[in-house]
Amino acid sequence: MYSIERANEYIQANKHHVTATYQPKLHFIPEIGWMNDPNGFVYYKGEYHLFYQYNPYDSKWDTMHWGHAKSKDLAHWEYLPIALAPDQDYDKNGCFSGSALVVDDTLWLMYTGHIVNEDGSISQVQNMAYSTDGITFHKIKENPVITGQQLPNEISRSDFRDPKLFEKDGKYYAVVATQHLDQVGCVVLIESENLLDWSYKSIFLKGEQNQGIVWECPDYFEMDGQSYLIVSPMQYHSEYLDFNNQNSNIIMQGRVDWQVGKFYPSNLKEIDHGHDFYAAQTTKNANNERVMIAWMHTWGRPLITDQLQHGWFGSMSLPRILTVQENQIIQKLPESLDNQFVEVQLNEELNQPSKLEIDIKDTIELKLGTKEDYISFGYDAFRKEVYIDRKNLKYQLIGEERNPVLYRGVQIQATHLTAYIDQQSIEIFVNDGQEVLTSVFYIEGPKKVYSQI
Repeated sequence: MYSIERANEYIQANKHHVTATYQPKLHFIPEIGWMNDPNGFVYYKGEYHLFYQYNPYDSKWDTMHWGHAKSKDLAHWEYLPIALAPDQDYDKNGCFSGSALVVDDTLWLMYTGHIVNEDGSISQVQNMAYSTDGITFHKIKENPVITGQQLPNEISRSDFRDPKLFEKDGKYYAVVATQHLDQVGCVVLIESENLLDWSYKSIFLKGEQNQGIVWECPDYFEMDGQSYLIVSPMQYHSEYLDFNNQNSNIIMQGRVDWQVGKFYPSNLKEIDHGHDFYAAQTTKNANNERVMIAWMHTWGRPLITDQLQHGWFGSMSLPRILTVQENQIIQKLPESLDNQFVEVQLNEELNQPSKLEIDIKDTIELKLGTKEDYISFGYDAFRKEVYIDRKNLKYQLIGEERNPVLYRGVQIQATHLTAYIDQQSIEIFVNDGQEVLTSVFYIEGPKKVYSQI
């Protein structure tokens, strides 16, 4: 049987055995084992708390726990004990993704219990846990608080996961990922007066045929008087440069009719145009800023550090502050994190987290890596595209897509690029955060950024 105690003991006994070759310095990674979605990203008692999907026992996905860390500045993280382990009948095959909410100094978690039934069928249910110290969590006796049996017949009961908690006008809600029986992604809204008794309210938003078969990890928030919904669609149909990854991450702006519980989107876009950005989740900090973080990977891609038996896999993106300018979402690094990157020039060896500032006047083509092992990135002035191309990497990162996704780009009139480079990743912010491209790589030895010419 899994338990928090068993997981913590294993981590302490084995964490020193991992290989650090590709471990980044300023991106959050697990101490050991596998990590995917950020969960319960929340600001609590003056610190950011980050929970995450976690398998401490192997560098592959398996029965999910909730790992836990905290930070004051989003740059330096302190590992905390495991928050949740699959130790109850209602979560015995995994504590899947969810979220956190602070209510009167109590930290509440809502998560999906994953159950494989004796006949092989899947049940997914929603559960609650709470903590008064931010470290030790107690699962409530009322669990599960809502099951697929409470959903209407048109909604799949085996795909019912990833609740995002929030409070609105004195009532508690959660948006939850589902699949409509029309084989399209769908988000449902559930509600509660007290965080203990939950009921189904509505289909919050149903997708269209080209918009993916499941919408994972929904995140609802409000900013500057507008409503936003983030979802992670699986198998969204590609549209030229957009949605080329088999699994995408999109943000929709719109409005909500709270009487009927429906979201009406007015526009949508891919959040990040690189190869590796999934399951984004947001929180609000003490300055009332909206901060977002995501898993810096996606499903269906090679697990290089697992293949190399390094004992760990998975990293988070750099956290980003979201603002709205001229009705457009802008992403920027918090100053506390930006300051940790050392500004470098072309042809300078990258020995630490580095930042490269590039003014765009015409086409520019750059390489990051070594002469034989590198990614290409830059700006094509004719096509007005900022891009990242991974075709020249030694460790190829080709995934499950029908056509290999080596090149990712975004169409924009670019005037400036800021490239943040860590040990295994590059995040390119275009025009001070109008667009962003995030991609990982595994390059051995000293790296430089140098011109193609």
